[in-house]
Amino acid sequence: METVKIIIGFSRLKDDDLDTKTEVIINGMTGNVNFPTPVPPLAEVSAKNTAYVAALAGAKKGGKEETALKNQTRKALEASLRLLGLYVEANCQNNEAIALSSGFDIQKAATPVGVLPKPEDFTVENGPAAGTLEVGAKKIKGAKSYVFECAPAPVTDATVWTAKFNTAKSLLFEGLTPGKQYAFRMAGIGSDTMLVYSDIILRYVQ
Repeated sequence: METVKIIIGFSRLKDDDLDTKTEVIINGMTGNVNFPTPVPPLAEVSAKNTAYVAALAGAKKGGKEETALKNQTRKALEASLRLLGLYVEANCQNNEAIALSSGFDIQKAATPVGVLPKPEDFTVENGPAAGTLEVGAKKIKGAKSYVFECAPAPVTDATVWTAKFNTAKSLLFEGLTPGKQYAFRMAGIGSDTMLVYSDIILRYVQ
């Protein structure tokens, strides 16, 4: 069973939206039997939000000092909300409905990606110098890295592939013999150990 995790980062919220979200949280937790002793107290969070709203209004009309005050009060408010979020997380009984009743948002549970699909638009192109070829395909969703394999042509049951790894969806093979034909393939690497390779492409090196 996944552990319920409260979202306690608020940097994504615009200035006006932070005030709105704070009010939603205060309203959600006021009188909520699941959270009888909020830490910090809701009155403290409300007071910091009031100070933030006032500073925000001043910043819209003022200059650098007013903006600095707004940033300072926002930082203080976010700090209190983070503590309150941790309190909710510790007291929600690992229940999504109870957690959401607080007004906080929760992190979405990660879903297993499974076996990654076959690479699409796999290509082998001339590299920037003699003896090089650029190999790549479309980015594969869920891939943590990629394996690129090369072998002298023709490909048989006895072919031994040379593998290289990269976190990017393309790789430059260097040190190849000009005029010689090579075979190339690639696959995405994810949480599942099974690899689904691309079609094999044969290419002469310039």
